[in-house]
Amino acid sequence: MQQSTIFSILMILLSRRKVSREYLAERFSVSTRTVSRYLTILEDAGVPIVAVPGRNGGVTLTDDYTIDKTFLSEAETNRLISALEKTAAHFDDKVNNAIIAKLDNVNKSRERDNYVIKQDELYIDCDYAQSAVIRARLKSLSSAIEQCRAVDIKYTDARGYVSYRTVEPYTVVFKAGAWYIYAMCRLRGDFRLFKISRISDIRITSKRFIKCESKLIEKLELEFYNEVYIDLEMEVFPAVAESVSDWLGHDAITERGTKLVAIAEVPYTDSLVKRLLSYGSSVRILQPDELAEKLKEEAKRMIDLYSD
Repeated sequence: MQQSTIFSILMILLSRRKVSREYLAERFSVSTRTVSRYLTILEDAGVPIVAVPGRNGGVTLTDDYTIDKTFLSEAETNRLISALEKTAAHFDDKVNNAIIAKLDNVNKSRERDNYVIKQDELYIDCDYAQSAVIRARLKSLSSAIEQCRAVDIKYTDARGYVSYRTVEPYTVVFKAGAWYIYAMCRLRGDFRLFKISRISDIRITSKRFIKCESKLIEKLELEFYNEVYIDLEMEVFPAVAESVSDWLGHDAITERGTKLVAIAEVPYTDSLVKRLLSYGSSVRILQPDELAEKLKEEAKRMIDLYSD
């Protein structure tokens, strides 16, 4: 009963009517206090309700608000379509058919909505095991950025420490093969980069925020560019030559006699070691000796792990 009443209130507000709490209370046979509680539930769900004060005031929605396709699940949409099809013959107008067509478009949009970012000039997607999870989080955060709404998150840092924070999201960042959200952290009172794979819970709140100067570039420089770089030189076997070329650039690979050698300046990080290990025996580090030794030690640990 509560859910159907809340949905009906939203439908009334979507008609762009300004209505009073007293009208809604009488319409649904509840108290004005209950109406206020239902309106709060809608606000917490991201519906931008505006209270208009004065004798002729009431509640309404912002002019640019529309229902997102995630408001109804696919199962709920299909149930509505089925009910509308069965009752279409009872009405002389074509309203049922118009609603069915709109709901069909919602489902078709869901089928196409498997990307992370899609524009005519840009298409970004995830192609790894966590893609569905990352995609859902990105969509929620992108929605919060667009609406300037604060977000409650559960975050696990690199040391495994779990914290609950309210953040004001500014920018989605893709850097060094990972997705981040750049946001003002209310807990710390400063801007932070949060790795999206480490966010386990996201809830968009009804609290709006006003954007200020974020200094994103400076923050990225501090996070990513204060790295130690090394001169990498390695022999590359034909099986991975194309992959290495995509990574370091075509000009980085040259022929040295009968061999292919890649030379490039790269950041010396754990990610570098992991990438080189992913090539297995198809690359051989020539320089620096420290990196070659580190790979040998890691390979030995792997052998010991599987020797039992």
